[in-house]
This record gives sequence, structure tokens and C-alpha cells, in this order.
Amino acid sequence: MDEKRKAKVSEVETDEQVAFSLQEKEKKRAHGEKMQAIIDADEVLQARVAELYKDKTLTNDDRVQRLADLINARSEEVELADLINARSEEVALNELIQSIKQG
Repeated sequence: MDEKRKAKVSEVETDEQVAFSLQEKEKKRAHGEKMQAIIDADEVLQARVAELYKDKTLTNDDRVQRLADLINARSEEVELADLINARSEEVALNELIQSIKQG
């Protein structure tokens, strides 16, 4: 392979690497915006995140991982609460139906 061809191949690889890098940065930015929107919408999560940011021993990577963990845990809590509420409503409705049938 002559020098011009090597340079051209190297240049193409560099362009591909730059494009990939830009895509990765955009994905991270979009993910960060999504995480922030989730946090902004939940007061309980906001309080937990505030506590997390008080911990100055965490690296940025650790903090991001903990944020993801907090969001996932909170999502499970909310989902469970929704299920419990739905079940309570179902039980109350069934009790009302039974009382109407008996009355």
C-alpha cells in the first residue's frame, strides 16, 4: 500500500471515529436530559438526589451509576404503589357490588 493510500485509509478511519464519538456524546446528552426530566417530576427522587450530591467522595461515574440506581428503585416503588392502589380500588369496588347485591 503506498503512502497516499495509507493516509486516505487513516483519514477515513479518523472521520468514522469522530462520527462515532459525536454519536456517543449525543446519546449521553439525551440520556442525561431524560434522567433530569425524571428527577424533576418526582419530589421524593429530588430529595434523594440532593442527598447523593452531598456525598463528595463519589466520582462522577459513581454518581451517575447511583443516580440510575435511584431512578430505577424509585420507579419500582411508584409501580408497586400504583399496583397496591389499583388492588385497593378493586377490593373496594367488589365490596360495594356485594353490598348492593345484598341490599
